[in-house]
Amino acid sequence: MTDDSCLPVHIPAGDRLTLAGDLAVPAAARGGAVICHPHPGLGGDRHNAVVDALFRALPARGLAALRFDFRRGAGSDADAAAADTVAALDRLVTEVGDEAPVWLVGYSFGGDVALSVADPRHRGWAVVAPPLRFGSGVAPAAGDPRPALVVVPEHDQYAPPAAARAATDGWPAAQVEVVGGADHFMAGYAGQAAGIVATWLAAAAG
Repeated sequence: MTDDSCLPVHIPAGDRLTLAGDLAVPAAARGGAVICHPHPGLGGDRHNAVVDALFRALPARGLAALRFDFRRGAGSDADAAAADTVAALDRLVTEVGDEAPVWLVGYSFGGDVALSVADPRHRGWAVVAPPLRFGSGVAPAAGDPRPALVVVPEHDQYAPPAAARAATDGWPAAQVEVVGGADHFMAGYAGQAAGIVATWLAAAAG
């Protein structure tokens, strides 16, 4: 993807609130994904290195990508962040069409937020280093049968592989992939994690 193919967008999120985002749609897109960023109260935004790697990797595999900034204060209100994610999903579906498969993707806090959204329009989740502690609920843990890919850094400080496997053991369709050598912040491993997610989504999109 080139920077020229990144289109700034403004996403209506109710109550005269507008979220800033970026949209990349490759020619003949086979589907798409909304990408949720890390905790905004800890400096996370849509330009985070892992989010950026995902945003670049997905269009290269034929998938539209929409990244956006959560509203101010969303870090202390995961339900508000989930509502913002649904608003971004609205925008993505408008772009790719009702019949195209779409997924929710997220990194860190954004992964937890994505997993809490059970909107029927998406096909599942692909999350990187989710702490599994934010949000009002995890949809797959409640029995949602849609597939979930959980990419876990080997040395994650919040939910390392053993904890992630234990947490996802009862999910109907979970797949855990470990990124060797990485910690939660994914320094030097963002591209590898994004590649795992992009490959999984491209296969799911057919």
